[in-house]
Amino acid sequence: MSDIRLSKLQMFGFAQPALGLNMLLTAVFVFLPALYAEHRGLGAATVGAIFFAAKFIDMIAAPTWGLFMDSYETRWGRRRPWLALSAPILVVAMYLAFNPPETVSKTYLFLTMGLMYIGWDAFTISHTSWALELSRDYDRRSRITGVLQILGIVGGLLVGLVPTILEYFGSPDYEAKVSGLGWFMMIVLPLTVIVCLFSAPERKTANRPHLGFKKGVALLLGNPALARLLCANALLGFSTFIVQGLFFFFVAYTLNLEDKAGFILLFLVIGGAVGLPAWVKASEKWSKHGALQIAMVIGALTPLLLIVLPPNQVALTAAMFVLVGLNSSANEFLPRAMMADVCDKDNVESGMERTGLYYSLLQLSSKFASGFAIFIGFSFLTVFGFNPELGADNSIEALQRLRYFIVGVPILAYAIVFALLARYPISRESQREMRTLIDERESKALANSDLK
Repeated sequence: MSDIRLSKLQMFGFAQPALGLNMLLTAVFVFLPALYAEHRGLGAATVGAIFFAAKFIDMIAAPTWGLFMDSYETRWGRRRPWLALSAPILVVAMYLAFNPPETVSKTYLFLTMGLMYIGWDAFTISHTSWALELSRDYDRRSRITGVLQILGIVGGLLVGLVPTILEYFGSPDYEAKVSGLGWFMMIVLPLTVIVCLFSAPERKTANRPHLGFKKGVALLLGNPALARLLCANALLGFSTFIVQGLFFFFVAYTLNLEDKAGFILLFLVIGGAVGLPAWVKASEKWSKHGALQIAMVIGALTPLLLIVLPPNQVALTAAMFVLVGLNSSANEFLPRAMMADVCDKDNVESGMERTGLYYSLLQLSSKFASGFAIFIGFSFLTVFGFNPELGADNSIEALQRLRYFIVGVPILAYAIVFALLARYPISRESQREMRTLIDERESKALANSDLK
């Protein structure tokens, strides 16, 4: 089937779930750790360990959803039904996570995060696989994932804006702001799913040959581009969630801007929005992996500004976080666009379209890294002598160690990613050759199926 061409309005409607996804992603890793560690008294190390442990549910759910969606086509499509199913699961999980009782057990947080990941996996794998299958053109894929990223950035802005609005109209405590944010997402996220379902068709696929387990695994393990991309994406996720997980503590206590944390978060997201058009253009001018390497260089340099950032400077802090956020949009959309090309290589070799499985692996690498980042980050808070319950009363040394940690970890991660992408095996030219082979094979298969 040829590329699915959507009008601008249809594409805008189709991309809506990306808004809900990034709202949830940002809210979970920016606001929930502090809620449970500080305001529910579980402690930083315990919360980090629970977030990490819950990832084992994620590790099972993500590839299971991916394989299931790739293998079974319903009368409504391979992606659409599971996107619809994910919305009520996430609404229940968000209610439990953002409105916890006064006394919370470790089991409560673990099971709530586990339910969140099950719904989250169905949501992200179904929608992103659907998006990646809209086109097989190397550059158009970048533009499609770029549109998703734009909506994701808007979602991130809304996450920062909701607490800011609540602060403007009153003086809510931290728990009230988190609860308000949760209710807002419980309303918006299902609406984004409904709009998406009526905005775009799915790609029609030919009857797929059976692929044995042994051969399927061998193709996964024998794909060097996949291995590099998963490692790079894991490192990007690790650095991102280290910053997000410790963001509140750094801004509130090291910079002494606790009442402005939500406001400052807006500028980190704005930085991603400012950088996005440049990364799309760079991927079209050079290549996707080349654009991501440039983003790594910028991402390694801009955090150095935070080392000299003085406390109590709202305007200067906002400006600094715009610069720090410049590469964040590249970190998000370029790996997804690159994974679509990796799927083409698998399609050529296997004869199957396994976008759901491959994207679930990409998501799994990021989510495992995020859980590991919260675990490592919160464990190091204890090692550094930082106690979240003391807030700004922590020692100057502990506050400075937090500063160096939130700057140093992304720099190291970005340097490794830059090296991983050197001599990346899929170029624009090789992808177009693969696309030609796939199109010819599918045209014959669809013609044969129509004759039957």
